[in-house]
Order: sequence, then structure tokens, then C-alpha cells
Amino acid sequence: MHPSTCEDYLEAIHNTVPGNQRPVTFAEIAEALGVDPAAVEATVPALAQEGYLTLHGDGSVLLTEKGRERAAKVVRKHSVLQCFLTEMLGIDTDAASREACTLEHEISDETIDRLSSYLDCRKPGHAPRRRCGRAAASLLDFDEGDTLRVTMLKRPGCNRRLMDLGILPGEVVELRRKLPNRSVMVRVKGCDIAISPEIAESIFVEPSR
Repeated sequence: MHPSTCEDYLEAIHNTVPGNQRPVTFAEIAEALGVDPAAVEATVPALAQEGYLTLHGDGSVLLTEKGRERAAKVVRKHSVLQCFLTEMLGIDTDAASREACTLEHEISDETIDRLSSYLDCRKPGHAPRRRCGRAAASLLDFDEGDTLRVTMLKRPGCNRRLMDLGILPGEVVELRRKLPNRSVMVRVKGCDIAISPEIAESIFVEPSR
């Protein structure tokens, strides 16, 4: 079974009866996923065999501890991604949920933790973390050769482009050059990227070590 199919089923079961308080029927799973009940009947036994759920004779299932743990992880990924897409990229809720359904199967736990921390640090009253005695500041405030960790992106309209380039909260970058026009050259994941001063001043970083 493809991992994404497994996670979709576990997420659907988890969301149908939060807290695993009662068994979930095949019909409820089919409705939640928008699939034919026959597809559920064909898929559920494999999930039971893998230890994710207990299969009852009346056509219902109950998540095991293993199933609850994996389902909770997927639900958290979905929630963080949807929040990020709506709050930071301005995507409407329904579209963000659809995007999250796709991304949640591929994104790593580490990246989710970083996105979650990023969203938390934007809440009122949250103080940015400090390392090496120096506060987070924009890329323009650091020197050539500095190795930095991205802490915050303050230009929502450009965040999608920056993410495409690999620049997101938690990522380590190297400030390679500072140009006369105040543009900067940074290395991200082995690639050198030129960034305009308008964008650079909205990328907040701190020393990575």
C-alpha cells in the first residue's frame, strides 16, 4: 500500500471520531474520503495487518496505539501546513486544505517543526530566540562569510518564491557576497542565489553556531 493512501485512511478515521471513542464504520470512512465503500473494504484489511487498526466483524474499525500515533502526526502536519498557507501565503482555506493534503505526505517532521515554530514566533508577545549573544536581524546586517539560520520571513508576498528557493525558517544559509547595490549572494543547499536588498532586509537570520 502506498504510504499516502495509508495516511489518508488513518487521518480520515482519526477525524471522524476524535479521541478514538468508538469504532468507525466503513460507510463513514468512505464518506470522509469520498470513495466507494468497496474501496474501503479492500483497503482496511491491509491496514489491520500492518497493525494500524483493529477490524471488527460488524464492518467497523478502531485505531490501535500505532495507528493513533501515525494519524496524529499526519493531522498535525495538515494543520501546520494549512495554517502556513492561509496566514502567510494568503491562500483561501479550502484551497489550502487541498494543498496540505498533498504536501503532508512528503514533508519531513523537521520541516513541520520549523514551520510550526515560525508561526508561533509571529504571535504577539513571542520573543525571537537568540544564539551566540546576537539577536536575529536581517541578512543585510551580517557580514560576508557568516553562516546563518533563517528565523523569520517578513515579506508575505514573496514567501512562496523564497520557499521555492529553499529559504524558509530553520534553514541554514551562507552569506557569500554583499554587492555594491546592497544585493546579497547567499548559498542555500549548495546553490548560490542572488537576493535584492528589498527582499534581503525582510529575511531575518541569526548566527547558526
